[in-house]
Amino acid sequence: ICAGCGFKIVDRYYLVAVDKAWHSECLRCDECRRPLDTALSCFARQSRIYCREDYNRLFGGRKQCAKCCETLQPDELVMRGREHLFHTRCFSCHVCQTHLIKGSTFGMVGALIFCQQHYQPGSSAPSGFNGQPLAASQQPPVETYMGHHQEPFGSPRPFEHHALHQQQHYHGQMVNSTGLQQVSSQQQQQKTKRLRTSFKHHQLRMLKSYFATNHNPDAKDLKQLSQKTTLSKRVLQVWFQNARAKWRRLVQKTEGGAGVNSSGVS
Repeated sequence: ICAGCGFKIVDRYYLVAVDKAWHSECLRCDECRRPLDTALSCFARQSRIYCREDYNRLFGGRKQCAKCCETLQPDELVMRGREHLFHTRCFSCHVCQTHLIKGSTFGMVGALIFCQQHYQPGSSAPSGFNGQPLAASQQPPVETYMGHHQEPFGSPRPFEHHALHQQQHYHGQMVNSTGLQQVSSQQQQQKTKRLRTSFKHHQLRMLKSYFATNHNPDAKDLKQLSQKTTLSKRVLQVWFQNARAKWRRLVQKTEGGAGVNSSGVS
């Protein structure tokens, strides 16, 4: 039975969120009614479903880690990236899970963090953008963030901006969440459940087929794939980033990369 409309689900493919089944078209934000079938995540509170934007707007008084969505405690140290806060343990690359510390260079897409090697704005990153320092003339016009120093949350220093060859640098801050609003024990016990995007069988088949011929589609290709799969370009970009990372791991596990091809990526 669909938790949204109450009717029996007869479709071959359906979504599962907060331990309930949904028709793809029935999983929507209860506040703005935006469809969530292609969203990277959704949030639940008191049996209601919210998109990230509305959840943060309605319940933003409770400061939460942007990655695990757990409440930040007043005595915890947190990392800041743009307007987002993270546990220090959660401040890691979305692709390779490399833990980032003060001084690490990283990029962000929404609330997702990427190390320098895996941050690929737009269609693709230059082939030389592999985590090694680049000469100023080689550096692409991308956003990067560098972990900064520790200080109380109650008096955060603003981001510092520096322009260098069209490259913007933002200094993330290691801060203490002492200034966070106190929440009741009942609120602290309420867990936020996060939903990862679910792909339908025919969507995965198209993505794998395309990945077998092109590991790094450009903006035009992503637009065409988005129309064919009904998935957003952002979802497609993250999927291809994860697929490339898994493919590289498979290559490294074989001697000289023999016998490995992109069709084995799931």
